[in-house]
Amino acid sequence: MTTPPPVLYASLSDLKLVLDSTDAGTGTAAQLTDAQLTLALTAATDRVTTYTGEVYNPAGGTMPGIIKDLTLDLASWWATTYYLKQKDMGPNHPVVLRYTEAKAVLESIHKGEINIDFAAGVAQASASVINRIPAIFTFEDSNTTVINGVLAADVPPDIGPRPGLLTSPPEGQTTEFG
Repeated sequence: MTTPPPVLYASLSDLKLVLDSTDAGTGTAAQLTDAQLTLALTAATDRVTTYTGEVYNPAGGTMPGIIKDLTLDLASWWATTYYLKQKDMGPNHPVVLRYTEAKAVLESIHKGEINIDFAAGVAQASASVINRIPAIFTFEDSNTTVINGVLAADVPPDIGPRPGLLTSPPEGQTTEFG
């Protein structure tokens, strides 16, 4: 009896592409066996599923693209730790930085700070703006006016016209663009 292959949110070829950088994979985790890379992808896929609370079907067309990206970032970290035989990569290693960012995004998804629209395949962050500045200025305070549908500078009557300030279009001209 054979076990069916696991459902992975990214492919081996995508992971190898992420890992090989610009040197054709020499000296990188892209040299690992397919079994080792599949292990890294499986671990990453499992974590993404755990954080999002969803099991995705990559072939179904409804999986948000960010899921694949997060999976590749996590799998790159696991594959690199396998390749380096658990040696320290340092906090500024690109793989560590991508892993840290992916974990932060997954935490935000888990907390509900980032909402993933599963049907559309689009990730959205929810936010609201609270304006605590009192409404002490009005449109009249802006020294602007609308002339022929275009916002233009305006001079209050108590200041008088300033040289070179166009307050309305020259006679016979409009501000409409065609």
